[in-house]
Amino acid sequence: MTSALEEKLRTAFSPEQAHLLAEVIREAYDDLVKAKDFNELKAIVADLAQAQKRTEERVDQLTVTVAELAEAQKRTEERVDQLTVTVAELAEAQKRTEERVDQLAAAQERTERAVKQLARQVSGLSEALGGSLEDLALEVVPEILEYRWGMEIEFCDRDTLPLGNGEYEFDLVIRGQVAGRPVLVLGEVKSNITESEVERFLNLVAQVEAPEEIRPLFFGYRVERAAKALIRDRDAVMVTTRGKYFP
Repeated sequence: MTSALEEKLRTAFSPEQAHLLAEVIREAYDDLVKAKDFNELKAIVADLAQAQKRTEERVDQLTVTVAELAEAQKRTEERVDQLTVTVAELAEAQKRTEERVDQLAAAQERTERAVKQLARQVSGLSEALGGSLEDLALEVVPEILEYRWGMEIEFCDRDTLPLGNGEYEFDLVIRGQVAGRPVLVLGEVKSNITESEVERFLNLVAQVEAPEEIRPLFFGYRVERAAKALIRDRDAVMVTTRGKYFP
């Protein structure tokens, strides 16, 4: 089939020349089209290469990021291991603390039992000592009063006497006569005589109503200086366990 280009060429050239010229022009056009397509292909390939380069760079960046994440994960796992060890140590320390607290509680319980037992022993000793002091007072005081006052003893013992609003058991009650006058001696027996005890006992003696002359007396191992001064100021007397007498 004759092409339109060849038909136009035949108007100026012979058929053979027109055909040959048309072939030459077609081949040249085909070469030009192919060259154009090749250049576009080269541009596309170049774009693809650039995109590939950027992709590879991005992949490298991602590789670095993944490596950093892996390192961070490793450090996290190490930190978790350290925390696990720390928690285990804290748990062990807590266990030892609880055991120590239990030991201290047991020791405290034993101490409290020992203190209670000691208190009972001290209380019993105090009662025994108090009884011994009172017995000693019953032996010593009458002899001292006979010597100091020339008192004729008629009664010497513990006794309960009425007070204004009740009654009170005195450690030492001595009745007798001094120079023909009836005298009632009321004694307080304490191992250590303090000022407050002197004041308390003198107030009790003041509540006793008796026909005899009442004389308060204190008997014990020791007496405070303030208590001694109060005894003298209130016209009472003190007798120590060693037989010392002072008004």
